[in-house]
Amino acid sequence: MEASEEIRRVVQRWLTANREGDADAVFGRISDHAGTLAIGTDGDEWWHDHELAVWRRQFDELGGMPVRWDQIEAWEEGTVGWAATKVTIDGPDAAYDARGTYVLHLERGEWKVVQVHWSLPRPNADVWGTVLPVSLEQLEKIIQRERPDLSKDLAADGTVTIVFTDIVDSTVLTARLGDHAWLELVQRHNAVIRDTTAAQGGTVVETQGDGSMLAFSSARRAVACAKAIQREIAAAFADASPPIRVRIGVHTGDALHEADHFFGTTVNYAARVAGHALGGEVLVSNLVHELVAGSGTDIGFWDSRDAELKGLEGTHRLFAVDLG
Repeated sequence: MEASEEIRRVVQRWLTANREGDADAVFGRISDHAGTLAIGTDGDEWWHDHELAVWRRQFDELGGMPVRWDQIEAWEEGTVGWAATKVTIDGPDAAYDARGTYVLHLERGEWKVVQVHWSLPRPNADVWGTVLPVSLEQLEKIIQRERPDLSKDLAADGTVTIVFTDIVDSTVLTARLGDHAWLELVQRHNAVIRDTTAAQGGTVVETQGDGSMLAFSSARRAVACAKAIQREIAAAFADASPPIRVRIGVHTGDALHEADHFFGTTVNYAARVAGHALGGEVLVSNLVHELVAGSGTDIGFWDSRDAELKGLEGTHRLFAVDLG
């Protein structure tokens, strides 16, 4: 695919013929192929083959198309070319900004138009009833507004509690359920994670595939959320076959954060803890255990074990939360 000066000049001459009312030049450029299509700005202007006679009659009655343009973007590859331009149509009472797109086919050494489409842009608010982004600048502002404010997830001492969740045996489940059923399952799972995290005052920092990363300013709220997630997942997928089980890991520490993400050793530690959890289990680091054990809450533990965490030296004591 390459920019085409030849196509640009063909379209420019064709537009000039429209403006000057040269019907022979305009319609001589139109292909007689059965698939040729002309689309106008009126809802009924959708013309094939012999219907192009309607277009010719319009052209004759108007004496041409009073159109102006600035720049024509044109491309070609092999026997196919296409172009687009922003134009202004000078009506009897007002001028209208419009857009034109053109598809051309090389026929016996000459470029012929096989599709032309004219449209008058209308604001999205008029068409859809809502304002939608229409430029990169607007999109960037929206993304900035939607980024979570992670500062609220930092404790007074600057620490954060990170929670990782992960669906166990997701590869096997995908193969058994099929892609469409698996996608539906993941969407339901993500909704549970999102709603439960919000209810516990945390933030969903990231969701990727079958896993998620959550952040809390309080270790107690993080563990309470992890327990609630296990309870809500069990209820939401009570009838699922095969059963859906989630493993969860929790760790507290200092973490670097920038824009909409946390990173650093604390994040890696929490991910490693989650990797050692069993399906349906909430596993926490020794520090989280110290922060929440005997804190007057209903958080208890039923088991502990030592584990080697990939990339971290030594053995680490991990504790399984009592979900009862």
